[in-house]
Amino acid sequence: MRVEGGAALISESHAVACRSSLFVPATFLHHGCMVGPPQTLQDLRRVEGAVRVTCRVCKAVKQYDLEELIIDRRFRRLSMEWEAVRYTMPCRECDSTDTRVDGVPFGQDDRERRERRSQALLMNLALAVLDDASRRARDEDVCVPATRLALRVLRAYLPDRELLVTFWSAAETGRGKPHGPALQAMRWIVTKLVDAGHPVWAEFR
Repeated sequence: MRVEGGAALISESHAVACRSSLFVPATFLHHGCMVGPPQTLQDLRRVEGAVRVTCRVCKAVKQYDLEELIIDRRFRRLSMEWEAVRYTMPCRECDSTDTRVDGVPFGQDDRERRERRSQALLMNLALAVLDDASRRARDEDVCVPATRLALRVLRAYLPDRELLVTFWSAAETGRGKPHGPALQAMRWIVTKLVDAGHPVWAEFR
């Protein structure tokens, strides 16, 4: 009984220590134990997260879409390192830099989150294949099984297959054309996915 009680006490103390860490957002605590702090903004994709900024001065709270924040910081040539993000995100209301920045997971249980993460990963890997193909389509034949498979994967995320057919046609006929019709078709696909609320990685937006 003493051993069990001692083990329980140690476990509880460890959980409290994990929760009290100022450097580890709650999103990376799992059943009271630390999974590991994020190193970059992209690491928040592991928990399907968003970023919440709470101002200590005016108490305003702003929640940012993760991918949009990545795009914004990349455009402004700001660091993607999590520590840099935590100490450089100002309040949108009063511009104060006295803010608290947290990673916030979507409100789902672990099974739902894993399923969403798997679906997001599958979709974005398919987009990576198309992105690569669209950049090479002007100079070489990219109508290969890998491209066809990527289009089939994306069919599950796009209710209208017309854009996928357009991409294939552009890849077939775009060789040697300077304006890159496959690149344009790729942009249309990404726009449609983003508009539908799918978690398209910032790299493709």
